[in-house]
Amino acid sequence: MTATAELDTASVTYSDIGEGLPMICLHGGMGVDARSLQVPGILDLERFGIRLIIPDQRGHGQSSTGTDTDYTHARWIADIGDVAKHVGLSRFALLGHSYGGFLALEYAVRWPESLTHLVLVGTSAGPVRASTRTFGSDTALRKYFREMWPILFAGENKHWELFEAVGFHAAPYNAAFGRELPAYDLRDRIGAVDVPMLLIVGSKDAYLPHMDWLSSHAKQATLCVIEDVGHFPFVEAPDKFVTAVASFLTERTPHVI
Repeated sequence: MTATAELDTASVTYSDIGEGLPMICLHGGMGVDARSLQVPGILDLERFGIRLIIPDQRGHGQSSTGTDTDYTHARWIADIGDVAKHVGLSRFALLGHSYGGFLALEYAVRWPESLTHLVLVGTSAGPVRASTRTFGSDTALRKYFREMWPILFAGENKHWELFEAVGFHAAPYNAAFGRELPAYDLRDRIGAVDVPMLLIVGSKDAYLPHMDWLSSHAKQATLCVIEDVGHFPFVEAPDKFVTAVASFLTERTPHVI
């Protein structure tokens, strides 16, 4: 089911799939929409009694656009809580891939009591060195991602069908990488996040050292390295990814949610 949450300052469109333990899933990017998560390696979690709420974060996909000042970490993480309230959740699991992991960690640092589990995929507590190049159009950003796309996958299959499926959005990308990411660093706050945490990363992902750091500094952290895959383990090794995430969620589910 696809629906829209009318928030105070934005309309956020989301998919709501399955029944059971609720998990909000945050796409990466920024600038790439939630269709990057509409793949078997994520959607098959439904078969294990996991309810998937997958929003297009504001400025992406079918969600509403705004001005540059609407595209901030503070806004994006507040939207997570607002979407949760909209669908009737007081506590939930939270998954974040890549840039979505930055936001998931920021949310966890601020509101850990609302989380049952935290699943981080190929991400970092910061700092992250990234290009501050800006793009004047969605088309220009898409061209840039086309150039970068092959290095995100370790195998010969570069999954171009996924590239063709996703949407690209320059305005949130520019705000995220030009202003928000240079200020991102949660390293001194990670020790306070007392939430069961699964860190899942490909052995060929450039974020592997960041995930190693998280595994040694975060409480209740479990590191899962999937061999011979890159930045999209749920695409390159969907069965292994689903097994790891489903086992973590079902074995560490609190009695009261």
